[in-house]
Amino acid sequence: MNADRIRVWLLVTIMGLIMLGSFWVYEVMRRNAELAAASNQVRSAPDYFVEQFNFVRLSQSGKTNYRVTGEKLTHFPKEDEFEIIQPRIVGIDQEQTPMNIRADRAVIKQKVKEDGQAKPEDQIHMLGNVLVERSSAKGQAALKLETEALILFPDSERMRTDAPVVMTTANAVLNTLGLEANNTTQQITFPGRTKMVIDNAHLQKADATTNSKAQPPRRQLRK
Repeated sequence: MNADRIRVWLLVTIMGLIMLGSFWVYEVMRRNAELAAASNQVRSAPDYFVEQFNFVRLSQSGKTNYRVTGEKLTHFPKEDEFEIIQPRIVGIDQEQTPMNIRADRAVIKQKVKEDGQAKPEDQIHMLGNVLVERSSAKGQAALKLETEALILFPDSERMRTDAPVVMTTANAVLNTLGLEANNTTQQITFPGRTKMVIDNAHLQKADATTNSKAQPPRRQLRK
């Protein structure tokens, strides 16, 4: 009897240890699953932010520097993207006229490769009340560009938008749908419908002998 009881207690003890071990394994697996879920949730949420930041960026060409400032910069690890509130980008190239760009917010996408591109490059998506200003200097006229969305390519020094654009210079106002500009070549392309209003008063000097039947001071050109 004593031997049988010992065998029974040994069996109960072994079964208890097995059950306890199974429960422990289950708890470990459950906790690991919860930690993994929490980790995934953290990855999809911002992992850090910087307020009132200011940094300088050098393009791949090594010629143009950009000073980027903003009220708040937030990093999203899942997409590996940055969001900037009230961004301001100032070009400080010594060879060209400085250009100021600001918007309500910006999204920086890193190493994006578009169709036809040889290699990926960073993109800065300026969104909401986008304003681009260039002062007059070194033979270049002052320029102001207004739109609701603008993509900047700092590496290749380009900008592009498919949104409506209003571009104002000292002697003309241009309304267009879409724009592509290259800061290196100083070329601007208007792929969509374009309307330009030119102020002739800034293009020609007044003649003292010109009578009241002179050419009207403004004219419109349409594309």
